[in-house]
Amino acid sequence: MIPRLAQRTRFAAVALLATAALGLTACTGGPAISASSDVATLDKGLASSIDDAIATAMQQSGSTEAVVGVWSGDNAYVRGYGEGVDGNSLIRGAQATQPVLCALLLDYVAEGTIKLDRLVEKDLTRLSGIDDITYDQLCGMTSGLADFKATIADIFVNNPTRPWPDQELIAQGLAGSPLPWPGRDVNISDTNALVLSRALHVKTGEDISDLLKAKVFEPAGMGSSYFPNLSSTTVSGNTLSGLAYPSSGGAPVCEAGVAEKPEVSPSMLGGAGATVTTVTDLKNFYEHYLDGTFGGAASKRITETVPLQNPERDAEGNPTSEPDTAAGEWAFGMEKIGPLYGRSGAITGTLTAAYHDPESGFSVVVALNNSSAGAAFVKTLAFELAALATEAGAGPELPWTAADQTAALASAAICQAPPEEEATE
Repeated sequence: MIPRLAQRTRFAAVALLATAALGLTACTGGPAISASSDVATLDKGLASSIDDAIATAMQQSGSTEAVVGVWSGDNAYVRGYGEGVDGNSLIRGAQATQPVLCALLLDYVAEGTIKLDRLVEKDLTRLSGIDDITYDQLCGMTSGLADFKATIADIFVNNPTRPWPDQELIAQGLAGSPLPWPGRDVNISDTNALVLSRALHVKTGEDISDLLKAKVFEPAGMGSSYFPNLSSTTVSGNTLSGLAYPSSGGAPVCEAGVAEKPEVSPSMLGGAGATVTTVTDLKNFYEHYLDGTFGGAASKRITETVPLQNPERDAEGNPTSEPDTAAGEWAFGMEKIGPLYGRSGAITGTLTAAYHDPESGFSVVVALNNSSAGAAFVKTLAFELAALATEAGAGPELPWTAADQTAALASAAICQAPPEEEATE
């Protein structure tokens, strides 16, 4: 048992690092832009509110570095927080980059190489357990494939350099499949993207890294993005310094202390989120994806949505209740919450969220360098930043307020110091 004073000292140290990383000083009264790659053309008051929100979220998540991008019309606020971190710092995009595979699929649909209703088993003839699954269902999350991370997520955190063959991860997902009502119910599962990645590789005979570069990254203006060699555990160049608490049962072990994660095997996600990118590249991707750059006439499929909340069904699978669309909707490879389309994700050492409103053109992308708080945390942070922009007249109309998201972040904070005990006589 670690003494409470020692715990409090450790938590305070993380908080001090997070605050120092912001570069906020009493002398300047505001953030110091760290590099020419950073952009600060948004209203100064909004920029200050973004800085404050990032500072708080870094402390709540145990992060010491972050990168943020908020774009509204011709104005933007793009910057890094932490020594040597700037708006161009590379990040492991995790599930926030997963839709790039759906963009790639749509390009092959436009070429006539693949049809969305084609059975995947026709291309992955040696993979059992995928009967009747179509390519459309993989991006539509209606395949019935269970997520492969359910029983091995702790290993990803505690042994981040372990290599993971995609066959092993897919087998983990298949072990829990099929989920109820395949072809009808939506179940968010990274196994879908792994199967899609493998199927596209087999179908074309080309490496996914080459396909994504030529067909997605270059057309979308993602000049810094790449799909890495899955045997490489490091990111070359200026990147975030990954952190994570040890994990047990999917929860951070705060008493063990936060640990540096300088090497992470991208094979733990593979096609489901190994892409290395930047906040600006992610913004560019979602703009192009939602503006119809990929798939020609098939691009209309991208914004066709179904409720994330599945209805109750009778014995024949007929709906017996109406799902609540307020819980969000699923499009083609991404979710839609309010007017915002995008994804949030986690890979050991990094949390990333990216959301875009195609109507107003507003975008928000944010990454933190401690993965322990989980993808839902960074998603909430992105929604808080969006609400701050809206309340400053620079964002879309949203069904939530900044205060809503601030409260949600506070309740989701991890490894916080316990309250001071009252003095007793």
